[in-house]
Amino acid sequence: MLDHPVIMNVMQQGDALTLLRLLPEAYASLAFFDPQHRAVLDKLKFGNESARQKGRAGLPAMSDEYIDSVCLEIARVLKPGGYLMRWIDTFCLCEGHHLRTPRQHIKPVDLIAWDSLHPGMGKRSRRRGDYLLVLQKPPIKAGATWRDHGIPSRWAEKVDRSIHPHIKPIGLIARLIGATTQPGDIIIDPAAGSFNVMNAAHQLGRNFIGCDLKFGGDRNTAIGAMAAPFEEKPVGSFSAKER
Repeated sequence: MLDHPVIMNVMQQGDALTLLRLLPEAYASLAFFDPQHRAVLDKLKFGNESARQKGRAGLPAMSDEYIDSVCLEIARVLKPGGYLMRWIDTFCLCEGHHLRTPRQHIKPVDLIAWDSLHPGMGKRSRRRGDYLLVLQKPPIKAGATWRDHGIPSRWAEKVDRSIHPHIKPIGLIARLIGATTQPGDIIIDPAAGSFNVMNAAHQLGRNFIGCDLKFGGDRNTAIGAMAAPFEEKPVGSFSAKER
């Protein structure tokens, strides 16, 4: 039982750590995390990021310490054997940012390269998409926790960045949800952005808990109109009987 009501299956505006700290240990089967940061922009220093990536530059940036805290909280909230799907760019992957999270809490077990089919910036190769780092909370088991072995390690899928500057491929998200969860399971996304994870979860009969720090009239009035604070009563949820 939750000490505080947490709303389920709707879009919410709020802070990632605030939401995660309301959830008990071993509560969710799967989590997605797409941290908003300026690490690569600050490193490249092109000087025109706001003009080139106005949407991304306008989002609140997370510090390294904050991102690490979110990963640790997700590890706490995941059930044993549960997965964290963490989006990570080339710079952060090469710098080993994910290695700051102790492996006894959650361990990298796979990597999927997402090709957005849209060339971006870069001082050497042009960035075209991101990476999805698959991490698992112990015990580390594949056979009992991953059912779809047809997911390729290189995934090509276009997205519409007019919806959100950090939108991620819903086709890949849906395949991962189907591979690692059962109908009625809880999926969390504490930095939900476009809420594509919620949409994919609902298509597959899974429950969703998540929030985004910034959304509303300046980005998408429909999302803002559906926003709800954490204090509201939980809404209807999917059950395992609906499989």
